[in-house]
Amino acid sequence: MRFSRRTLNIIIIVCLAVVSWIHLGQSDPEMEPLEALNLPILHDSDWQTWMSQEGVVVKWQPVSQPQGIARIVFTNQTQLDIPLDAQQWSAELKALAVKKASHDTLVILLQGPWTKTEMQGMAAFLIQRWQLQPHTLPIPSAITHCEQHFAAGSLWFRNHWIHSGPIDLEKPLPNRQQWQDFRLQQTRELRQQWLSPAGQLDIQTDIAYHRPPSDYYQSLYQALGDSQKFAANDYLNCLTTL
Repeated sequence: MRFSRRTLNIIIIVCLAVVSWIHLGQSDPEMEPLEALNLPILHDSDWQTWMSQEGVVVKWQPVSQPQGIARIVFTNQTQLDIPLDAQQWSAELKALAVKKASHDTLVILLQGPWTKTEMQGMAAFLIQRWQLQPHTLPIPSAITHCEQHFAAGSLWFRNHWIHSGPIDLEKPLPNRQQWQDFRLQQTRELRQQWLSPAGQLDIQTDIAYHRPPSDYYQSLYQALGDSQKFAANDYLNCLTTL
């Protein structure tokens, strides 16, 4: 039985279509890679650093709002927030009770609509008024090798086990949809925190305590956007091989 070339071509095309259909029917949707998220860039947060004569580190961020804040971050992982009016900040600082801080100071954070000179004056007043002392011993980074190199997976574990003790190696890891939901939520929350003055204050506080790499938050944000569901497993493998 002989077929024309046209008939043979049709048969070949049909066979290829059938094979492709069978292959697609047998493929596991769970294994399909997630598309990278198209994330807006996290631009520089415009924090500036100054070292006082006493050796206390001061950071400030110009923010256009009617009320600012001074936050003193201590070595015992406590902090003191002092709300300050944009215009009456000098009188408010002078009205503060005089006392000596019982712990060394990691950093003074200032955020508000003030000039560099005004913020340096605020910091100098607080240091002298409360006899703030700098922390002179080096503070190692609390970010581990696995957290730095597998940041997205590390965040998933922190969120799921932060209140439940040691990591349960038998607990199921996220499936494809669960990971998609997780990374969408986390990148949205990270961006909101980055763009919020209060969020920026908390980020700088966290940096003072834990000493992550300077680009850690931007790297985590991008790592989440590019990640697959295997990110949690990759982090777990890193933990178990160290």
